[in-house]
Amino acid sequence: MFAKFRQKLPGPKATAFWTTAATLVTVYRYNKRESTRLLDEYKQRASHAALETIGSLDTPRKVHVYVAVPMSELGTRRARQHWEKYILPVFAAGALDYEITLVNETETENGVERVIRGGVHRLVADEIKDRRRRQLESEDDNEELRLWRAALDERKAENERRELKNKLGVEPGMSVFELWKEKEYPGVMDIVAIGRETWIEVVNGVSDGAVGSLNMEIPPLVPLDSEKSSTPEPAKPEQTSGSEQAPATEQAPATEQSPVSEQTPATEQSPGSEQTNTNQISGSDQTTHMINYDRFDNHSMVALPAVAYIGHKNLTGWASVPQRIFNFFHDQQNVDEYARQALQVVYESTRRGAHGMEEIEAMGREEEELESWRDQPSLDIVVDSRVADCLQIYDTQNDNAPPLEN
Repeated sequence: MFAKFRQKLPGPKATAFWTTAATLVTVYRYNKRESTRLLDEYKQRASHAALETIGSLDTPRKVHVYVAVPMSELGTRRARQHWEKYILPVFAAGALDYEITLVNETETENGVERVIRGGVHRLVADEIKDRRRRQLESEDDNEELRLWRAALDERKAENERRELKNKLGVEPGMSVFELWKEKEYPGVMDIVAIGRETWIEVVNGVSDGAVGSLNMEIPPLVPLDSEKSSTPEPAKPEQTSGSEQAPATEQAPATEQSPVSEQTPATEQSPGSEQTNTNQISGSDQTTHMINYDRFDNHSMVALPAVAYIGHKNLTGWASVPQRIFNFFHDQQNVDEYARQALQVVYESTRRGAHGMEEIEAMGREEEELESWRDQPSLDIVVDSRVADCLQIYDTQNDNAPPLEN
């Protein structure tokens, strides 16, 4: 009887196989359960911020999330998955409004595609510089800048209309045009940087925007597709009818003029003409103007956005395979770290002044020791001392958010 029973038992190899398989499945299920429990705990802590009341005239908080391409990657797919898995659920639980910008700029050289860095830097700096320009325009003595702003807004509106017409193929109506335009946030959006790469570009952009040059160029008109296809060839005067477009050297259409040059000649009556660099665009009658804001700048510091760092340890390469396997079965450590950092952003009370350049440079430095950072161009933090002294950050390295109430 016992002999027949022993014959039905699995052998040593089969026993080892099923034991290992059962152990791995058990560990994986335990990891999923603990990860879900930790994430739900942070979501419950964030939900108390959603219940806070605000005044009827107050603007709800909104943050601008920037995501750059991680090191050793050619796209933002992994960073986007990181955002959706660990950070977005906490923001949603805390009813924190956000605007996310994924910056992915690449170029191909000699058949090799590579990432172009600096896109986040440029976007952050331009946003702060525009706020500085509008502050100068609001001053009573700067009527000249307000005239330039009106010309600039007119040119931008015309370019947006032309770009939309090129997309639709027909002249857009005002209702479509207004729906296509994005409404601006009335306040100052704090910035969330995901990953060490994004953090370096963000703080450099904040410094550049706060102390950099404010001079800007009025962009040229965007050409219409219909104009490109119907460009007239040089012809004799008797071959040009009144309905056709004359060559640019003979007559310039009134609709192709710059908003500024339509009203006042650039060399005589345009605002700030003595400080304007005027260059002729080759092949057209459009004229570009450089608006000199720097001569009106009193170098006063505008309200800067607070900056938050949320880590992203991008594991790539064969050397990272053991760590990735470990994370597959033990992901609760990542949930605990990244969800906790996201929770600090939900509560404005965790915002404080940065402790000098040392803390700014040390934020996320451990990511540079990963395999993905090897043989990559170095990124340096360059922040003006005046900006470092007044920069506000979210203390994402500690858990200072309100605890979970029992």
